[in-house]
This record gives sequence, structure tokens and C-alpha cells, in this order.
Amino acid sequence: MSSDIKLKNVFMIILGGAVMGFALSFFLVPAKIAAGGVSGVSTVLHYLFGLPVGIMVFVINIPIFIMGFVEFKGRFLMASVLGTLALSVSTWIFEFEFFRRFLPVSEDIFLCSVLGGAIYGLGLGLTIRAGGTTGGTDIVSLVLKKNFPNLSVGQLIIAIDGIIIAAAGIAFKSFETVLYSAVLLFVSSYVLDTILAGVDFAKIVYIISDKNPDISKVIAEKIHRGSTGLSGYSYYSGKDRNVLMCVMRKFQLPAIKSIVTEIDPTAFVIVSDAKEVIGEGFRYDLIKNQSK
Repeated sequence: MSSDIKLKNVFMIILGGAVMGFALSFFLVPAKIAAGGVSGVSTVLHYLFGLPVGIMVFVINIPIFIMGFVEFKGRFLMASVLGTLALSVSTWIFEFEFFRRFLPVSEDIFLCSVLGGAIYGLGLGLTIRAGGTTGGTDIVSLVLKKNFPNLSVGQLIIAIDGIIIAAAGIAFKSFETVLYSAVLLFVSSYVLDTILAGVDFAKIVYIISDKNPDISKVIAEKIHRGSTGLSGYSYYSGKDRNVLMCVMRKFQLPAIKSIVTEIDPTAFVIVSDAKEVIGEGFRYDLIKNQSK
């Protein structure tokens, strides 16, 4: 079973790197948009000196991997090397003349930054979720973290990418490059966070009412959702209060509100988002079905 999981992770890392390479070759590089990190540097070098993006991604990562190996004794590096190879090789392949006939996909730079950023973030999310990285900024930020412990890895990545994007704007003599690159980073970060946090979005409802037992019973009968009673204390009234917590799909929220209003119009209801839910009735059912 463990070998199957490792093989699956290898496949996902390669797929993620290939998706990122597709985003670079078809959207970002043709539009002169710097993705940040090694990819952004490679894009700039491509336009300044005509160097292939895929090959430069690999070449620039060599000293970074050496530095990472010295600092971390090989920890995480194998998966990172695999992700980097997938990114550089796929980008190199997409630069073949056969694929160039499909370029440009669009001459709208904003559209390229949005779509390219979404696809790039998807590929990076697949890679990281499988336990890999594409080297570059990730490793450099981890090394710098040891010398600047007061800064988070995220802050260091943003700082490095910011410098690279600013350099790209100077190299291309275009402030628009900086702006579109910022759009790219925002979109790719959002997609990345969505992939890592999960897409099984749900709602959490907290109900404060003296009739929570009745509300819980009707919810179970009509909506087929369980609920949990939490012990609470109201500093306003100075009394112990029972809080009913119920997790549900988004489409079930109106029915829950209707039930609560009908049973206790004075109930206090709080609704919040749950980005990922694992358990009976949610991802647990999918996991059970996939294992059969």
C-alpha cells in the first residue's frame, strides 16, 4: 500500500510540474509576465538573451539545490528535484515548434495573467500536496529563515518574488509587467490555497437557543444532519447556555434557518465557512468509496 501511495505522489508531482510548465509556455512567457521565483528569472533571461525558459529553470536551480543539500542534508530535496525536472522538461517540450503554432493563446495580457496564474497555482498546488516543490524560492526562503528567524517563510517568499518582479519590470521597461505579475501572484496564491486547504466547502452553524434539543431533533429528521451540543456561558445574562453546532452543505443552509426560525424565532444563529470537512457525510464517504 505504501508503495502505491509513493507512486501516486510521484505521478502527482510530475503532473503538477507539467501543468506549471504549460502555464508558463502558453500564457506567462508569451505575455512577458514574471511568475516570481526561478520561473520569473528564466522568463526575463529568455527575453534579454534568448535563452530557453525550461533549460534555465533547471540550470538556475542547480546551485539552489546544492545550497539546500548543504543546509538540510537532503531533506525534501528528492521530491523537489523531481518537481523541478517536471517543470523544466515540460516547459522545454512546450517550446518545440509544434506547440508554437498555437501561440499566442490570447493577446490580452490581463486574461493571460488571470488564466496563467490559475493554471500555475493549480500545478503548484498539486505538486506541494503530493509532498514536493519546484525548488527555487521555496528552498532559498528556508535557508534564509535560519538567518532571519523573525521572518516567516511566507514573508521571505513574498520579498524574493517582489524583488524578481520589480527586476522584470525594469528589464522589460514596463510598469505594467509589475502590475500584471502582481495579479498573477494573487490568483495563483488563491488557487494554491484552495488546493491545499481543500475544496469540500461547507457551512458551520452555531445556534444558541433554549429549544436546542427540539431544533436538533428536527434537523436530524428533515435534513439528515447530526449536531453537537457545546457547553457555553453567557456573560450578558449570567447563565449557562447550550450551543448547538451543525456542519452542513451550503444548499442545506436555508432549510436549517427555516427550522430554527419556526421553532424559536428568538434564537441567536452564527454562520461561518468550513473550507474542508473530513468525516461521515463529507469526504469520509468519498474516501470509503475510493478504497472499495
